[in-house]
Amino acid sequence: MMDTALDGLAPLKGVTVVDLTVNIAGPSATLMLADLGARVIKVEPPGGDISREWTPRDETGVSTVFSAFNRGKESIVIDAKTAEGRRTIHRLVAEADVFVESMRPGKAATLGLGWEDLSAINERLVYCSVNAFGDVGPLAGVAGFDAVIQAYSGLMELTGYPDGEPARVGGAVVDVGTGTWAALGVVAALLQRERDGRGQRVQMTLLGTAIGYMMHHLLSARLAGVEPKRLGTAQHNFAPYQAIRAADGMVMIGVNSDPMWRRAAVALGAERLIEDPRFADNASRNRNRLELIAEIEACISQVPADVVVERLMGATVPASAVRSIGSLIGDAQLEAMGLWATTPSGVPLPRTPVADPTAPIGEVPLLGEHNQAILAEIADSDGLVDDICRSASGSSPAQTKGTE
Repeated sequence: MMDTALDGLAPLKGVTVVDLTVNIAGPSATLMLADLGARVIKVEPPGGDISREWTPRDETGVSTVFSAFNRGKESIVIDAKTAEGRRTIHRLVAEADVFVESMRPGKAATLGLGWEDLSAINERLVYCSVNAFGDVGPLAGVAGFDAVIQAYSGLMELTGYPDGEPARVGGAVVDVGTGTWAALGVVAALLQRERDGRGQRVQMTLLGTAIGYMMHHLLSARLAGVEPKRLGTAQHNFAPYQAIRAADGMVMIGVNSDPMWRRAAVALGAERLIEDPRFADNASRNRNRLELIAEIEACISQVPADVVVERLMGATVPASAVRSIGSLIGDAQLEAMGLWATTPSGVPLPRTPVADPTAPIGEVPLLGEHNQAILAEIADSDGLVDDICRSASGSSPAQTKGTE
């Protein structure tokens, strides 16, 4: 088989993943597995993963969302709705270690691709399902996206400013978080397989991820009778812990203890606030948060944001200017940590945090780019490669390779 495993830190080298996921949550899971060294075969329906069509697109016309979550994978087009397509997927699964799907619960089984179907073909298979609400309860099988789950879970109600509407968290935190848990579940199942020789089913939901983010807030409501409200950039447990306006921008300040508060006050030129009884301890500062922030803003209103950050960091108080997305292009810290990487063809792409920061990354695959090579690996000796290609993709290998 084609070896696309990472050099360096590649604990999943030799593991093959058959990936029937679309959008972001499932592909982010298989991306992390790829960054850990696994070979990921992305099985796309005719026309491709829908995220290939999303905007924005780079100068070559490729969706940046698709690129971010599908680099380094091999693309094969198979119509799972056909008998020949299912037969081809079964052949892939027979030789694979992991199968990941992101269909609504029950849909894979109707296609002959459910857990029972595939584990009967390969008892060592780790089968991972990623979906919105899972397969139990009143919402079993209901569709849901990142923002919908943010709304359902209370995450959206808690995000935004007190006098504004609820807001969606800007990043795809529920999708990527679910992908992270799914990848962890797969790795744990592979470890268990080393012990007993058998695969198992892993199920991860968007709702479970969102509730995981909200655990302490849920306990505040259930055990303490305190339902947290929107605070903008502020934090419910500490003060000052929020973005504060400086002369030319906002500075996020994080203070989580009284000794740190005293250091911060000195760095901000607000020493007089240390002895103010309104701000004597964290509980007092939380009660008087609005007054505290007003006092701090008065102290730094004429100070540039970068100077405020430098002073706070010098006092070992976590702080950062509120930065734009564009400012992270070429950022020295990201570069040093290897969070930006470049494909062999020169395309810069972000790397997942789990990856070896020194390892090369693979290209973004063209739709069906690896049809012929993958099918050649699993074809019988009676020359089925071309027949399977045509049946799976609805076009010749050469035509499929160039499709975007």
